[in-house]
Formats: sequence, C-alpha cells, structure tokens
Amino acid sequence: MPKRKQTSYNKILKQFTKVNAKLPEERKLSLEQRRKIIKEKILPKFRGKKHYQIKVSKIKMYVLREVERIPPREICNLNYLDLAEFQYIEWFSLDETISELVPDCVYVKVSAGEWGETNIFNTRNYQYGRNGVRRIVEAIRPDAENESGRFVFTAIRKLRPRKVNDGSAENYYLDFVLNLVSRRGQADPQADMDQVSYELPRTRDTRKKRTKISNIIEQRIRSLKAKRDSKKRAKKTIDKNISKYLKVSKSAAKLKRPNEDKIRNAEKKQSYALKQLNKYYKEGKITKYQYEQRKNKLK
Repeated sequence: MPKRKQTSYNKILKQFTKVNAKLPEERKLSLEQRRKIIKEKILPKFRGKKHYQIKVSKIKMYVLREVERIPPREICNLNYLDLAEFQYIEWFSLDETISELVPDCVYVKVSAGEWGETNIFNTRNYQYGRNGVRRIVEAIRPDAENESGRFVFTAIRKLRPRKVNDGSAENYYLDFVLNLVSRRGQADPQADMDQVSYELPRTRDTRKKRTKISNIIEQRIRSLKAKRDSKKRAKKTIDKNISKYLKVSKSAAKLKRPNEDKIRNAEKKQSYALKQLNKYYKEGKITKYQYEQRKNKLK
C-alpha cells in the first residue's frame, strides 16, 4: 500500500502535539484547540510553501509563540470553580453541561449507579459517545422520560486515585453523581457525595482569579441558554410542520374519492417538514433519538 503524502497541516500538527505533551497539565490544549490555532494562526504563515520546505524549527517557534499567548489557565483548577453552577443538572442536559460549561482541561467522571459509570477522563478531548456518557444517558432515558426533575446530576469535587489534597489542578476530578429525587423532594444519591475541600490562599490574586473564572462560566451559561432557546424553537417548528402534514394527510385519506390537489398538498407539506427536520438535525439542534421519533411520523 503506497504511503500517504504528508501535508503541511499534518506536519505542523505533529510538532504541535509533541510540544503540547510537554506542557503542564493545566496548560495542555485539546486537539480541537490545536487544530484551530494551526488553521487560523500558524498555517497562513507557510502559505505557498510545500510541506518539505517547512522547517521543523520554524514550526516549533510559531507553536511556542502561540502557546505563550495563552494565559495560565486557573480555570483548570477545580478549587477555583464555584460548583454551585454544576448542581441539579437534568439527565438530558448532562452532555451539554460537560461539553459547554465544564472547562475543557479538567478530569470528570459520571456515576449513575445501576445505569452505569464512566472511568475518570479529561474533558480536553471529550466525545459524547466515546467517553461512555451517551451509554449512561440512553440507559436512563426509558425510566426518566416524562419524569422532569426526578433524575438529576450533582457535581462533587473528589481526589483522583493516589493523589494528595495539595491544591494541584491535576489531583482533582468532578464526579457527576446521579440523584433520584422523590416526589417529596428527597434525593437518593447513586454514589458517594463526600466532597474534598482545599483552602486557597486568601489573597487579592486568588479573589481576582476566582472572579475571572466566575465571569467565564457565567458567559458560558448565557451562551448555553441561547443555544437551548434555539433548540426549543427548532423543535417547535418541526412539530408544527409535522402537525400540518398529519392534518392534511388525514383529511385526504378520509375522502371516498382521491383528490389530486389534497394529495399533492399533503406530499408538499411532508417534503417540507422532512427537509426542515434534516436541516435541524444536521445543525445539531435535535438529537438522533428526537430525529428518528419525528421522522417516523412523516412516513
């Protein structure tokens, strides 16, 4: 099998990955972050050059320059985070909480009792399907559907195995523990809820860092709310389109004699509803489960 030709992009990515591996844990960048920096910052500097004309020393120089521009990420230290932002998370919001709100440089675990648990993983390269979160969410779904507020997760700060409670960012992880909430409001946690505490220095610098991180998380919450609102509007539009199709379809089916105009109208509404459904699914505004559910109604 012929060897694949190396591109300039892949050559830069390879060197960036080597540099990234040597960085302190709290400053390591995700693959997505590295790709973005390469495409937007580094690759344009070598425009017009073949990959064999690009020197490794030049690549490393530009990579290190970009890395230095990224401020130290105190946000990666769970001791600086206000965990009140990660409480009472509905089961269906678990994925977007981990991917959108939790910093992309901390360790996380999901503990859901009989519905399963994940290993401790770093959110740096988090993937919904690969890290086991999807498996847990889908296991919960049959029991939690139409049970709003009954299956909720709470994030607990814990020590990673064989680590000491000394305030180092890499020593802690967030355990998202599933709580089964009774109709009387009593929570039944499906894993240990004991939280590890570490007292940071009571200095002005610490307060500034905490405020900065709090502002970042609040901005993410606002952004996530906007995305949720957009998804709600998309679902509302989809259901409205399906409802219109079903209405004209049933009306045409009730006629004793076929009516070509009504049949064409039903087909037109079906085609439009399916087109919009596919569009919103590709944009990530509905899940695969929601897509399949609604697609079945259009058959």
